[in-house]
Amino acid sequence: MGRVLEVVDINTFYGRSHVLFDVNLSVEEGQTVCLMGRNGAGKTTTFRSIIGLNPPRNGDIRFKGISCRRLPPYKIARMGIGFVPEDRRILDRLTVRENLELGHIPGRKGEWDLEKIIDYFPILKDLQDRVGGTLSGGEQQILAIARALMGNPDLLLLDEPSEGLAPVIVAFLKDFVLKLKESKTTILLSEQNVRFASAVSDWVVVIDKGHVVFSGSIDEFQASEDVKKKYLAV
Repeated sequence: MGRVLEVVDINTFYGRSHVLFDVNLSVEEGQTVCLMGRNGAGKTTTFRSIIGLNPPRNGDIRFKGISCRRLPPYKIARMGIGFVPEDRRILDRLTVRENLELGHIPGRKGEWDLEKIIDYFPILKDLQDRVGGTLSGGEQQILAIARALMGNPDLLLLDEPSEGLAPVIVAFLKDFVLKLKESKTTILLSEQNVRFASAVSDWVVVIDKGHVVFSGSIDEFQASEDVKKKYLAV
């Protein structure tokens, strides 16, 4: 296995506000890594830094060994990073099928196409002609993940995938992420739901106030009661 993503000592700002402080993390091929922390800890900013929406002021971000810190988001997507943002960004007036087709990235090839997406997500089959704005939160989350997969990413970023969803949808997402793991999909997700994260992750990075305060295997995380109590209120 090779290293797919390396985040090296990045510092990210919003204007004059220093949000991320020397953040480091890495993701190996086929691995599922979870970035955990409370609201406002820096999880979403880390993702926005990786995808180029809020480039870090210094440090480096390397995807498959190539620095992408100064690239615009569309070029980073074309390199092979798929991003499912916390707010999903479903286009309300387009149908489910049209939203899915927007996920296709010209020039990128792989196993994911409309037929396979519908097979993997049967719930979308009967929704293809529904407009995005009429979907429930869970349906929108499923559509957002499916749309990202349409780009055949080498790395899938999931920002707070379980937030605000009913337990039955969270259980579906857990099973789906585990299914992706079986197919060796490389995943970086952020989560506050410790139970969900523990069920799907190989490695855990905990961030607090923009600083990485823990990085270790899922077994090491499970044994770190102090970390969970202090930084995750578990």
